[in-house]
Amino acid sequence: MCGSITRVSRKDGSGCILAEDGKEVCFERSEASRDGVDKLRVGHSVEFELQYGFERPCAVNIKRLHRDAGQRPGALNCS
Repeated sequence: MCGSITRVSRKDGSGCILAEDGKEVCFERSEASRDGVDKLRVGHSVEFELQYGFERPCAVNIKRLHRDAGQRPGALNCS
């Protein structure tokens, strides 16, 4: 699944992603790839998986998507 970062807390490393289906999904610091949550910024495009927990779905295995220079803003290249 793809989306874009809408919020990141530097204090505790949590944040939220606006998924391509329009739903907001939260994540924890431990779920960012080796690039780490410290490098994620609002607006970055990411790929992630959903994990269904007790309270709500959470984003796991988050990886930043790097856009090609010619790709229009907001276009996600997620396969």
